Amino acid sequence: MRMAILAAMVLPAVLMGQARQAPAWWESPWWNSPLVQDLNLNEAQQKDIRATVREYRGPLLDLREALQRANGDLQVALDQSPLDQRRANEAIEHLASARGDLTRTLSQMTLRLRTILTNEQWQELEKRQAERRQRPLGERGGRGGRFAPPAAATEQR
Repeated sequence: MRMAILAAMVLPAVLMGQARQAPAWWESPWWNSPLVQDLNLNEAQQKDIRATVREYRGPLLDLREALQRANGDLQVALDQSPLDQRRANEAIEHLASARGDLTRTLSQMTLRLRTILTNEQWQELEKRQAERRQRPLGERGGRGGRFAPPAAATEQR
């Protein structure tokens, strides 16, 4: 669950894939959000975080798209009449593989991001994220869910 902490900070832009719409909250630096305020990220940390997110953004978007396609393929296979169990099982395996690839890449990015933070920054961030998860979805701000932006992040625009 620890990887979700940093993932929740940076991955909304990457995973939500909504950059095609009007400007969104993530277009401002995520490290200015209330979730990470007072973590005292220095300029080198901010630069390293930006570089890491930039490096992983494309692959994560591709993996997210592959996951969506695999999910759609499974739905098509399950909706067939008569049901082709071999095709459905292949779609299940493809979906599981796509999820595994995405999880692996997210975990690798999170590991890299974790190495940028000091232990104190990591512990504080973990504490804040746990507190945020305790709040009802409607009080978390943004679109809700695990990768939603902090409430004040939308207000900073």
